[in-house]
Amino acid sequence: MGLNLLLVGLIAYLLGSIPFGVITGRLWKRVDIREGGSGHTGALNTWRMAGWVPAALTIIGDMGKAVLAVWLAQRFGMSPWAVTVAAPAVIVGHCWPITVGFRGGMGIACAVAAFLVLAPMLFPIMVAIWGLWALLLRHAPRASAATALTFPLVLWILRYPPHMLTLGILVGAVIFIRHIPDFTRRYERFWVG
Repeated sequence: MGLNLLLVGLIAYLLGSIPFGVITGRLWKRVDIREGGSGHTGALNTWRMAGWVPAALTIIGDMGKAVLAVWLAQRFGMSPWAVTVAAPAVIVGHCWPITVGFRGGMGIACAVAAFLVLAPMLFPIMVAIWGLWALLLRHAPRASAATALTFPLVLWILRYPPHMLTLGILVGAVIFIRHIPDFTRRYERFWVG
């Protein structure tokens, strides 16, 4: 089973490493989106650097790769723990992609997509929690990091099984760590990341 989980994690990481923002930016506007804005490769910075069409394609791609990773884990994994490996691995791949020098996005779209597949009823709860943190902290990266740390508690309160609770802890840790460099970033409006 260990080898199977390792393979699931590797495939998920490589899927996560597909840099849709970089690809769409280059194809649409011939720009490297990492050279401006926040420097991240997600949809928000793609919108800043290349426009709304590449941004829309980026968010579809980023969410799609997470959905595919989770689906593959569910379909071919030998235990429920396969998704516990696949979801964090695809997010790690997105945040630190081997394909573009480990400079990726923030992982939010991938995390949302993974949990929309695994536990869709959590989505409105987590949006509400993010909104509360955003109002309190007035800073998008800190609100995202705080939401990531809150996530396992929500899973525990709602009595999700151990593999899902572990998944929440791992995903929360990845998102929190990824947002640390942006803790001091200042924005004209607090919600702009």
